[in-house]
Amino acid sequence: MFQKVLDQLIERVPEALAATFNDRDGDPLCFRAAQVPEEALQLLAAYEKAIRRQLQQALEEFDQGEVRQVAFATDRHWILMLGAQEQCTLVLVMAREGLLGRARYHMEQAIQALNQEL
Repeated sequence: MFQKVLDQLIERVPEALAATFNDRDGDPLCFRAAQVPEEALQLLAAYEKAIRRQLQQALEEFDQGEVRQVAFATDRHWILMLGAQEQCTLVLVMAREGLLGRARYHMEQAIQALNQEL
């Protein structure tokens, strides 16, 4: 079921190049990567927890809310990371010209479906 949700995410975000859903240890539960090496996706998912923890510490002085999603850009890509239940992580890599709002919307829908399966 995880793979079906991931495949739907890729289909709904036309600029998506790769996605992975990893467990708390950073091991992939499913992935789809046409143009991004699997190892790079695994590293991104593994670092998501450290990135979120660092951001949370930086924000605690003025925002007590939890960091739910991380998005950053390179010259060519958007990388979006979203935490799921049981400390799992969804990572999406898409072309920079892609619509960030659409990707975020579909990632939220995918997380809801993935959480139901956990």
